[in-house]
Amino acid sequence: MPFILKNTDELTPQLVCKYIKTHREVTCPRYEKLQRYYEGIHDILLRRPKYRNNDPCNNLVCNYAKYISDFATGYLIGEPISYQSKEQNLDDFFKWNNIAQVDVQDMDNAKYQSIYGVAYELDYMSSDESPTPKTASIHPMNAFVIYNSTVELLPVAGVYYYEKRDPDTQELIGYYVEYSTESQIVKFECSKAFEYSGTSKPKPNYFGAVTLIEIYNNNEKQGDFEQLIPLIDGYNIQQSNRVDDVENFVNSLMVLTGQTLGYTDAEAEKNYNAIKKNGVIELTHESKLEFLTRQIDQQGNELLRQSLADDIHKFSCVPSMTDKDFASNVSGVAMQYKLLGLNQITKIKERYIKEGIRERIKLFSNIMVTKGMKPVDLDDLTITITHSLPKNLVEIAQVISNLEGICSNETLLAQLPFVEDPEEESKKAAEERRQEQDEQFVMSTAAVNRNDQ
Repeated sequence: MPFILKNTDELTPQLVCKYIKTHREVTCPRYEKLQRYYEGIHDILLRRPKYRNNDPCNNLVCNYAKYISDFATGYLIGEPISYQSKEQNLDDFFKWNNIAQVDVQDMDNAKYQSIYGVAYELDYMSSDESPTPKTASIHPMNAFVIYNSTVELLPVAGVYYYEKRDPDTQELIGYYVEYSTESQIVKFECSKAFEYSGTSKPKPNYFGAVTLIEIYNNNEKQGDFEQLIPLIDGYNIQQSNRVDDVENFVNSLMVLTGQTLGYTDAEAEKNYNAIKKNGVIELTHESKLEFLTRQIDQQGNELLRQSLADDIHKFSCVPSMTDKDFASNVSGVAMQYKLLGLNQITKIKERYIKEGIRERIKLFSNIMVTKGMKPVDLDDLTITITHSLPKNLVEIAQVISNLEGICSNETLLAQLPFVEDPEEESKKAAEERRQEQDEQFVMSTAAVNRNDQ
């Protein structure tokens, strides 16, 4: 649930401290678990032997959480986001984007989206002599947005806070807090008990809007692997049990019938150690030696492991790159069918990412107006997110060849992944063709003159 401020309430530092308390006690524990799983600190690591302390207890972490998030993030935004406009000059906008390194922030935002289900971007002014807007990707455990109580859920304030610790003992003693509204940015300190302390330091907000942007991963604000944690736990347990079974098989019990190794524990231990050292045991005619082993159902274990792995890939919509059928289908159509589920959830991510980028552009445009520059017209701006996908250039070339004369050259050139600017590439190709025609004309004219002579 989002943080809601009633229209009749006034936003004060004391009220913000209460919101921070709720965020730390209710929201952050969920984020901490998701972060643990992404970093490979799974619940399987807490498993202990069931019966005897010396029983095998292997705790294997198969980090599907990281695999899912990294794959989905790389596929979504492996290429920098591009911007095109037909009517306006975007040179100033591109310059500010480069200064703010928005490509890096976009990748961090996409990663936070995938892990935590939400990402936060903080826009601020640089400390240069001629300040320009910059942006930073904020960890979800250190930020949240407060909305009004209307149906539109318009942002009222964006809160960013971080821990304040004792420099000697590193003990948590409070929080530094900063929140922005449409008119001002307020900074103050909050105690460990979430009580307002010190004095607030408001200053004008030149952006003219809330500077913290919230970007959803989906409508439920869930991470890509959040619903799959029970399946991941089951896979970890299955793999750990398989290794335990093999270890139990190696450490099988020796059964000695009709003879004893000794009448006292000390004597039995001495004889047993001698057997292990020499590798030989002497038995009487009536005695028998055998090992008590546990039969391992390798086929059943493998079927269960594969079933769990298939369910993880199916419900996450992230394909298995080690699937032998995946590599055998190299055609573009087959590849699209394999990635159909991932494409569907990626389109949902795209909508929220583009919405967040538009909010960033609005904030940048407000600063442009303040500096006497022409703002970016969002209605004339096309935001393109290119997915990171292997390209079959031979197949693309065949499609372009078949469409020649039906589509424009720029449209056909745009299909080539290595062409960044189709319009410029079309001009270069036309210029090269003109030069070749001029050279052919000169050569043919020279040949005619020689024949006449």
